[in-house]
Amino acid sequence: MFPEVMFVFTIIFILIQVVLIRGEFEKRQYLQLVIGTIFSVFVDFSMMLVIGLNPVGYINQMILLLFSCVVVAFGVLLEIQAEIVYLPADGVIVAISKVLKKEFSYVKPFLDSSMVILAVALSMIFLGYLAGVREGTIISTVIIGPIVKVLKNYLDSYIAKIIE
Repeated sequence: MFPEVMFVFTIIFILIQVVLIRGEFEKRQYLQLVIGTIFSVFVDFSMMLVIGLNPVGYINQMILLLFSCVVVAFGVLLEIQAEIVYLPADGVIVAISKVLKKEFSYVKPFLDSSMVILAVALSMIFLGYLAGVREGTIISTVIIGPIVKVLKNYLDSYIAKIIE
């Protein structure tokens, strides 16, 4: 994605958080602008590291997808449990979770699904065809939140010890 678009989305995500949780929005969360940028650089770097990884066959692709979902869910769990600075999209999920008084892992699939629907719509509007969204995107959208919940149940006490 273009850096300008990511920056605009980051601003929008922060504004949504400010509107949703008003006075509870901590000033340090403005650092999401910096964290989001750094995260994007690491994603690009990681993509370069695995450029040669091209699993052959649909089953192998699905295994790699599921493994990747567990890794992402673990990273999200650490980020949310540390409560330092969130990635912008996760910050919106945290804000919605607070407003609705629902668990992060319950809200995440809904926001992720909304973002996929937006990506599909924008792809169709601006490109005239569906680009970048396939079954792997939909699977990860649906399962990462529940995986976060499972990992939280098993690892919460260990993570709490590390954070403290």
